Amino acid sequence: MKNILYLYADLPHELTVTYTQVLKEHNSKKILVHFEQPTDYGFKEARYSLSNFKELYNYNFTKSETLRNLEFLKQNAESIIKHSERKSRE
Repeated sequence: MKNILYLYADLPHELTVTYTQVLKEHNSKKILVHFEQPTDYGFKEARYSLSNFKELYNYNFTKSETLRNLEFLKQNAESIIKHSERKSRE
């Protein structure tokens, strides 16, 4: 199964949050959450793993933006997990 990104939210300043279905990997499950925002020179991108909130990569987000992204992720984790589980059943 391919890792398809599903739209979770379009936020102010063109920040988009997407997520994957539940991914099974080495006897564990994870969900990837991707933040993307256009800039004058390309894109800012960051990806995190739920449920441990581990940052997998961060390209061009500042420290304060990264903290904002993590706070959003923590506040919305339960909802993102439910959406992801639903997509996994489809």
